[in-house]
Amino acid sequence: MEKELKFELAADQDVTLRELPMLLNVEFDSPKEQALESEYFDTPDFFLRRNSAALRVRRNGDQIVQTLKSSGEQHGGVFEREEYESALKEAKPDLDALRAAVPKSSALFQVLKDGSLSDQLAPIFRSTVTRKLWTLKLASGEQIELALDTGKITAAEQARSFSELELELKYGDPRRLGEIGLRLIDKIPMSLSMQSKSDRGYDLLGSANRSAVRAQPIALRKKDTVEEALCKILHNCLDQVRANAPLVATGHSPDGVHQMRVGLRRFRSALDMFDNVVTLPDALADEVTWIADELGESRDWYVLAHSTLSQVDAGDDKHNSMAETKAAAAEIAKARQAKATAAVQSPRYARVALALDHWITTTPWRDTSEDTCKLLEQRVGVLADRVLRKRHRTLVRRGRGLHKLDAPHRHRARIAAKKLRYAAEFFADLFRSRNLKPYRRVLAKLQDDLGWGNDMAVADGLLGHLQQHHRKASDGASYARGFLAARVSDDRDNQRKLWKQFQSTSRPGSPR
Repeated sequence: MEKELKFELAADQDVTLRELPMLLNVEFDSPKEQALESEYFDTPDFFLRRNSAALRVRRNGDQIVQTLKSSGEQHGGVFEREEYESALKEAKPDLDALRAAVPKSSALFQVLKDGSLSDQLAPIFRSTVTRKLWTLKLASGEQIELALDTGKITAAEQARSFSELELELKYGDPRRLGEIGLRLIDKIPMSLSMQSKSDRGYDLLGSANRSAVRAQPIALRKKDTVEEALCKILHNCLDQVRANAPLVATGHSPDGVHQMRVGLRRFRSALDMFDNVVTLPDALADEVTWIADELGESRDWYVLAHSTLSQVDAGDDKHNSMAETKAAAAEIAKARQAKATAAVQSPRYARVALALDHWITTTPWRDTSEDTCKLLEQRVGVLADRVLRKRHRTLVRRGRGLHKLDAPHRHRARIAAKKLRYAAEFFADLFRSRNLKPYRRVLAKLQDDLGWGNDMAVADGLLGHLQQHHRKASDGASYARGFLAARVSDDRDNQRKLWKQFQSTSRPGSPR
């Protein structure tokens, strides 16, 4: 399994990085210079890409090596993926050699099973790279290879230059990659690289077609301790954040912005569940708030411009006014999305991503008190039951007379519903499905309606901003506020029914 951390470099940073030994003050072997030429192969319909694989034939001097990689996963900026290599006599893939190298248990082996695949393969893009290579030896025994790559990807008569720094763990503790990465960022501001070289090539071919990533189920066991459940849940939340960060970085994925924001919300809600044993350092919590706010502003203006205003029924007399309002909202939404993109591409976000992963994997909470350690070693079922009971009571208290509540109190009820829903999702495996499923279904309907109401409240505030600061958009914004307020009022009866359904649905009992 390849473990690799990658950074994007500005044009002038590679010169500074050539002084890596001085920057890190650690032991390095003498650097090596390499000139690498690689061709990437796939079928005309991108069979390998569709099956999360990449096949490369690389020439390094007199050596020719083929490499098959999985797309893998990214944790805190660290790429983890399968990688299999074999030497070649000519610059043409030898799938029989790869079949011999790839374990039958690997998904990549299934990709190679098609006997006709060799005949369909053709070179689809190439990379030319100048590499400077260091081997870093840590006192703790780890060995890390640092590669400074400058070059370009060429595909379909298009070319894209790049400069990146790769840190690959050859052996030892993977946490050292993040530690070295954090030290480097402190010396030279760099952003995380969210693409492999094959990703760059496929992007040039227009075959990326990546979709936003929703939250994935969490596999908890009855015998899991509080600490084991904590780590699983926090990693799951951050996996959703990281999976969508590359989409946000493209600047063209509102859904990616939304799902990355959801991942951060889930992360903060999870921390709240474990607040008696774990506290995120204030400085790191502030950074999580920063990136969440950047994504939130982008999402709020996008929803207003491209969803909410489309629901406003304007007659002929308001058509031009609404057109001005929509245009002003769309312009701001575009600017906010660019701002969110810049945030995710920034060195500041790179540090947040690495620092969060480092905080979870180094478990600093164990260095607090004996009582905390005892709580961490308890079975998670007791905590799950307590959290669900507490969050259920909070929602019941805040949602009483829901359809009569004003906007601020409905917002408090929405937050309570969201936290309860997240807890039910996090701990789903610990409860009997026949008890939890109807509860989650009713809760989801209630939260969705409260979420819609919150979108209306947010829209009202944004439209108020347009009234005050955009003269041409003012008339349409005023009309839209009135129209949306009437829709919120019309939803009161539906809200009352949903609340009754929730109250009549039994809360799941203690974990099985």
